[in-house]
Amino acid sequence: MIDSKFIIRYTNALYTTEAECAPRYDEFRDMFSSGQIKSKEWLVAELIKLDLIQEISFVIAGAWYGTLGLMIKCAIPKSRVTMLDIDPRCKPFVDNIIFDDNSIQYVTQDMYHYPYDEQFIINTSCEHIPDIKEWLKNIPEGKMVILQSNNYKDGVGHINTADNEEQFVEQTGLKKIIYKGSLKLPMYTRFMIIGST
Repeated sequence: MIDSKFIIRYTNALYTTEAECAPRYDEFRDMFSSGQIKSKEWLVAELIKLDLIQEISFVIAGAWYGTLGLMIKCAIPKSRVTMLDIDPRCKPFVDNIIFDDNSIQYVTQDMYHYPYDEQFIINTSCEHIPDIKEWLKNIPEGKMVILQSNNYKDGVGHINTADNEEQFVEQTGLKKIIYKGSLKLPMYTRFMIIGST
């Protein structure tokens, strides 16, 4: 799914981004680790199976340096993607990648204060959220959500991991679930839920 053009966009952005906003070595390493990439490829593959209309809008909460947003755009070219993160360092770097595409944007904002007008809300870092149900209260009723978490308790900032799919479902409190699954990775197992609020 990720090809050389994708990687080149990221490396080229390093030339045009101030050092304090560029990903650090450890962040770049983690961004393209097998666990991160396979987890995102899994999400995109399941998204495609939903047979969605092509012109659909997504917001990715906790978008970090934007790899998932760009992967969705590659898979569903007519989609509109908003990437959202509270870290102000991320936007300048990602803006240097997406400068030529006005159907994809980056917003620096707290995910608890975003309006969530898009059709699909994605959060692949639920293990960083103290109370997932509390965050989901910010999302209008009936919105489609795609959520991921994992069982990697030693990860930095992993304050709310799940031991299995069932525990993750319980953490979200979602009543309408159309997909749930697990992906075994070398260091941890990733869990994913697709459903609606």
